[in-house]
Order: sequence, then structure tokens, then C-alpha cells
Amino acid sequence: ILPSYAGSAEDGKATKIESRQAPGVISTQNFVRRAWHASAVAGKYLYIEGGEFSYKSGNNEITPQYSSTTLSIDLSEDWTNDSVVIHTTSKPEGAPILTRPAFAYDESNDIFYSGWAGRASTFGDAPEPPPVALWSFKPDGTGGGAWNKEIGNSDPAFDDLTRSFNGYQAYGGDRALVLGGVSTYQTSRATSQLEDDVKLPGLVQLNMATKTFTNSTAREFNFGQNGLQGEMHYVPAFGPNGIFLMMGGSSFPVLDENLVELSSIWAYEPVTDKWFNQTATGNIPEKRMDFCTAGVNSTNGTYEIFMYAGTNGNLGPEAVPYDEIFILTLPAFRWLKVDYPPQHPRHGHTCNAVGGSQIMSIGGSDSNPRVYIDAYYDDIEESTFNTTVDPFAQGLGIFDMTTLKWADHYTANAPPYEQSDLVKRFYSTNPQDGSQFSTPGLRTLFQTTNFARTPPAVSNPSPTPSAVSSSSGSSSNTGAIVGGVVGGVVGAALLAGLAYFLYRRRRHSYSKAGKGGNTPELQGNEHSLQEIDGKGPSEYYGGSNGKDYSGPPSQQKVAEVEGTNPRQELGYDEAGGTERRPFEMEAREVGR
Repeated sequence: ILPSYAGSAEDGKATKIESRQAPGVISTQNFVRRAWHASAVAGKYLYIEGGEFSYKSGNNEITPQYSSTTLSIDLSEDWTNDSVVIHTTSKPEGAPILTRPAFAYDESNDIFYSGWAGRASTFGDAPEPPPVALWSFKPDGTGGGAWNKEIGNSDPAFDDLTRSFNGYQAYGGDRALVLGGVSTYQTSRATSQLEDDVKLPGLVQLNMATKTFTNSTAREFNFGQNGLQGEMHYVPAFGPNGIFLMMGGSSFPVLDENLVELSSIWAYEPVTDKWFNQTATGNIPEKRMDFCTAGVNSTNGTYEIFMYAGTNGNLGPEAVPYDEIFILTLPAFRWLKVDYPPQHPRHGHTCNAVGGSQIMSIGGSDSNPRVYIDAYYDDIEESTFNTTVDPFAQGLGIFDMTTLKWADHYTANAPPYEQSDLVKRFYSTNPQDGSQFSTPGLRTLFQTTNFARTPPAVSNPSPTPSAVSSSSGSSSNTGAIVGGVVGGVVGAALLAGLAYFLYRRRRHSYSKAGKGGNTPELQGNEHSLQEIDGKGPSEYYGGSNGKDYSGPPSQQKVAEVEGTNPRQELGYDEAGGTERRPFEMEAREVGR
């Protein structure tokens, strides 16, 4: 039984939800975590679609669940994190219930599209993935709306389209893009027999005006490598049709050496189908995935993309420094770091520019969770949801892009965004003319500017246009779900550091017979998850520096983890000193 939740879009009061649906709206005192959803702004509301959440039940037990309703937050009124009202709209039978779903907004027709990207959750009753189809959600102007099937699964449009999970996603203008990703046993019923994740090369585009899909190889992206768990961000301010930028993430399979450098930014012009690779300079963020981005036009002819948090695949205290914000300012392609003490690392969240100079961060799995010595794979996965309450009430954090400060409240009539002193100092001594462009073609695109127009969309995991200023958002759709894991603990205490794969889940058919001991075993083929032996911290990717933790998390204060410290990799068994290598995953490729 779910605890109390905020009301429906119709009357703002608690409404009965069908038994098959988990509303995803939890009272502040019972809310724990939310992640792996999509979010976008339409009119005066921010909408949250899909993903997973957790809550406290009557006996104070924390339960993870999937969200099967569409949520919304009113952006026309001031609110605090404790007082915000979150509305919920139920879905008809067959409507997509997915984690990290595609959720694209067509501003010209005031309608959302979803259903062709994402995967089913393993939380709750672990529903079957819905058939691949194109669904629409029409907002009603009061925070609610109606879901309708636009194109069914039997349509020839889906003959050559495989639902992708964990790809780079964004929308802008009349297009919604999904690049790369993987197919898993949870992405569709047609792939339910997959034993291993299968990489999906290429780019799928939805033309929202004509409701048609196209596939292209996108061989130019990442030097021909598949990509996943990074961010795609739509920039409406430059180019005749806007520009899509790809950053971060990993090629397949997700290993430390496959993480993409954030000095390498990929740009895509959708109408001419042109790709560009641009080198970014400055204070380059460490490689990471599952972060979020949100962007906005300045009053000085620049566009700033704010990147928040994410993970390099490690859980525990060493993840704390990833609680950080970087700014990629365009057209300079310069990274600038915001100075604040890291405390609350997260991944799988979304960000949206929500009016004036504000960014709203929504949710996020805990990157510094607690796992006990007999930790089993599912326990580790759920630990990012059920061991700590999000320090942001309702999982909502408000960040001011001008003052570079966090707040616990939203201001409906905030002043327009102006460059922060950090950005102003950079441009006071550096040109804005694009002399740093890697190719003449990209320089030409950036010479066409559109600062007067309101963008038609934003980045989705996460993307969304601003309610007030020209902007776009991302989510980390800013949501993927944790994947294969090798873990350990320090003695009999809580886990101090744990690395894990972030795009693969255990198949339902794997046995849980080993749970309850220190060395549970998972059944499966040669690519199954390795044992969690409870002997000591381990590094999943295989790199090692032999570093041992001196004590459990309770003895390792957050203040001792400096943001400038190198991210240490744990790769040795504490008891025997033998290196723990990652398992190898078969990298098969299928057509789309």
C-alpha cells in the first residue's frame, strides 16, 4: 500500500489509482528517492514522466517502486520543497510505463511524444515492457492531460526500429533524437529472451510534425563507436535549425577505459545531417555518465550549459566529489567549474531551466549508499534508492545560474538569466568570435544566431524549454538503471566504496538462492554477474592502485573528500590482495 500522495491534475486532491498503477507522488515525510525518469517544461508546468521512486511505509521500511503516472509541478506560483504540490495523471491500459523514457515536447503543437525508447523497471511487480509504439500526451493547461496511441506496434514504422535504452536523447524544433544505447530483455517483449545487452548503433529520429521515424548510421559519432549513458543537449541559439550537442557517457561496453572525455564534444545539425567534433577547453570535468544538463541564453550573446553531478561508475565515499556543477559556455566551448563543497552525489536525475535564472534538479539515485556485508546484487541496486533519504525534499533542488547558489524554494517571477561573474570574468579576457572552432563548418553554423526566439524544446533525460527564457533542459532523462555489479564491504561494516555497471540489470530468471550468505551466486551464462564476496572493496573496471580504506563510512567524513582529489579506483581483494578483473560482456551488434 502506497502512502499518501499529492492529488490529481483535476482537483488537486488524492485520487484513487488503479491497482496496476503506482502514482509516484509521495508526501514529503514519506518520500525517499526518485530517479531514471524524464522531465520537460510545457507552458506553466514541468512534467515528470516514468522512472522509479522509493518511499517509507507505515513500519518505516523503505520500498522501491516504479512510477506509472505522469506528474506535474506548477511553475506559475512560488513554492518551497516542503510545500510544493505535485499532481498526478493516470494512464490508460497499454500506455508506456518505462524508465529513462523518451519524452519529447513539440511546442508548436503543444504535445508530448513517448514510447519508442526506455525499458521496464524491475521494482514493484516488475511489469512487462509495453509494445514499441508511439504515444502522445496532450497537456490540458492545468497540469493534467490525456494519453493517446498515435502509431501501434503492428505499424510498418516499427518493423526496423528496436526500442533503445540508455541512449543519448534530446528533442528540439520538430525533431526528437535517440542516439545509440542498448537493447535488453527489459526493453521490449520481442527482446525478452536476450541474455546479454546488445548495442544499438545509429541514430533514430522522430519527425514530430509528420509522426515518422528515420534511421541513420551516425558513423561519424564518437569515431564510429556506439554511445550510451551520456547527454544530448539541444542548443536553439545557434545554427539555422539549432544544434544538438553530445557529451560524456561511454562507448559499449561500459568500462573505465571506454568513458568519453568531456573535452570532446560532438555536434549534429539535423537538417543537413552533418556531424562535427569540437574540442572543449578550460576546467575539463572528469569523465562521467548519468549526469544532467540544462541550458539558457544569456543577455550577452552566449549560451550556457550547466552540467550537474553524475558518476564514473563508483559507489561510496569516492563518489562524493562528483557532486559538482560545470558550465560549458558557448560559443567559446569553455568549461568553467562552480565552486561549492560537494556533499550529495547523485546520478540518474534530470535538470530543467524553469524560469529566469533557475534550474530545477529532479531526483537522483544516491551515489554514496550503504550496503551491508551480505549484500546481494539486487540489494546493491536498490541501495541507491532505499538507504538514504534525498537531502533535497521531494528530490527537488533549485540552483540559481546567476548567483551560482542552491536554494530550497522556487520563485515564479525570477529575473531573466544574466551571466554569472564566473562567466563574465572569462569573456572579459577571451574572444567570443569562435576562433577556437575545430572546423570551418561548425564555425559557420555558430555564426547564425537565434537569441530572440524561444526554443521549441530541450534535452531529455532530461531536456526541457524554459518557461520564461530561451532555454533547454536535460534529464538524464537525465534515467538509466544500475547494471552489473561487483561489490564488497570493509569487514562487517557498511560498504565504503563500490563500483558498478550502470546499464545492465539481472535477468528475472537468475536465481536468488545464494542470498543471505556472504558469497551469493548468480546463475546464468558466462556473461553473468560475478559474485559479491563480502571480503573487501573492489573496483569493477579492472584498474587498480591498491588503495585500502581505513575504516567504514562512519569514520570517513565527507569533509575529508576534496573535490580536487583524484578519483581512486579500488581493484584488490582486501583479504588476499588479488586483483579482481571485470567480467567481459559480449558486444554484439544488430540492425535497427
